[in-house]
Amino acid sequence: MSRTVQIWGDRAVFPVNACVHCMRPSTRDVEIVKVKGYVVRRVGVPFCDECIALREAKSPLQVRFERVAVVNSILLAMAVGMWVLVSISSEPAFRSDRVEVWGLLLGLLVAMIVFGVMYLVVQPWSRRFRSAETKAALRAVTIKAFDWDTTTLEFANQEYAERFAQVNRAPQEGPEPGNQLEKE
Repeated sequence: MSRTVQIWGDRAVFPVNACVHCMRPSTRDVEIVKVKGYVVRRVGVPFCDECIALREAKSPLQVRFERVAVVNSILLAMAVGMWVLVSISSEPAFRSDRVEVWGLLLGLLVAMIVFGVMYLVVQPWSRRFRSAETKAALRAVTIKAFDWDTTTLEFANQEYAERFAQVNRAPQEGPEPGNQLEKE
């Protein structure tokens, strides 16, 4: 079960020298990002080397899908290049004796559509095949929501969430900070 902690602004103070995922000594900060409309919220989160490696690890099936996506991207680029080459090099293609050019252009257009759709499908599918450990490390902390004056972080590790809330003196659950100010 995860726990949410709301902080003021986008400056979070994390418990000293503790990895968000495993509570071991942290070595680096990893930036987590949340986009809402045109506004981007970035928070640097401490992780240890092992958890960073877990976050970046790829399963064999994921690697296969990414290779398919690379080949697909190359084929898409070639189809676009051929489309441009044929359309530029052909003389006025509106004449009736240039029907074969229209057929070639139509075939290239179909190829571009097929490769484009494949690219849009293969990329998200490759993310589905992450290992359970990688998924857990990626979900260790996420930006659940943010506003101009608050950021809500969701922690998978309950103990870390409690320590984080103490360091930031933030309520772990409850009403929004704006409502608390009105009551005081």
